[in-house]
Amino acid sequence: MSRSLTAALLAMALAPGLGCLQYNDQCQPLVADPESTVGYLGEDVYLDRPYARHDNNALGQLAADAFRHAEDASKAPAELGIINGGSLRAEGLCVTRTVIPKGPLKKGLLHEVLLFENSVVTVDLTEQQLVGMFEHAASGLYREEQTILFPSGAFLHVSEGTTVRVDCSRTVGSRVVELQVNARTVPLPARADPSIKYRVAMPNFLLGGGDGYDAIFKDAATDLSRNPVTASTAEGKATDANLTEAHMRSNHSTENRALREAGRILFENCARPARPGVQ
Repeated sequence: MSRSLTAALLAMALAPGLGCLQYNDQCQPLVADPESTVGYLGEDVYLDRPYARHDNNALGQLAADAFRHAEDASKAPAELGIINGGSLRAEGLCVTRTVIPKGPLKKGLLHEVLLFENSVVTVDLTEQQLVGMFEHAASGLYREEQTILFPSGAFLHVSEGTTVRVDCSRTVGSRVVELQVNARTVPLPARADPSIKYRVAMPNFLLGGGDGYDAIFKDAATDLSRNPVTASTAEGKATDANLTEAHMRSNHSTENRALREAGRILFENCARPARPGVQ
């Protein structure tokens, strides 16, 4: 069974009231050698929706880093990488994991978390689109006095070098109060100068308009003036999970270099999920 079909069947299986589908191969690993170690986690990583869609998350940041560096050898490398929180799945193959404990990270588990096998596209965005993108990502955040009930999958994790400060007490559409991309400080509100561009790497799901980004990105995926480039390897298309696995192996392969969460999204007046211990 193909990875994409498996993902579709798994989504059906996990729909409310359906339970796990009873196909013989439904719970089989998605990849060869699923028990091999791809790297090390320096702390527990929580996968419930409040942690994936309403807070910084080490695996989301790992994926964003991988996307940013996917085209480093090209003439137009990315300045930042992003991944939507909805891409991080707690529902594995017939098992739900609320936390991945500190220590070795297995290949099969990483591919279950990044289940959907999206391609990764690097594209030029205008300054207005960049700011609009992060405003949309912050629009579903809950204020600090509220309970996080249904966090939006549109929330974005960002690569190293990018910092986004959001204030949830402000009205939707003006919640981003500070934005830096590497050494570039982005003015807020965004200027109307269309010549100012930022090169961003993201899953094709987002660039194609998923999670409500269609009004922001519009035709950027097909506009040749935006120089859209799909990441690839000698074997063909490079998926989000494969790129993330490779980045983990290259940068967090030992306990001394273990992956740890960083404070790249800075929250003001926002609800924050508690950090329970491993049960």
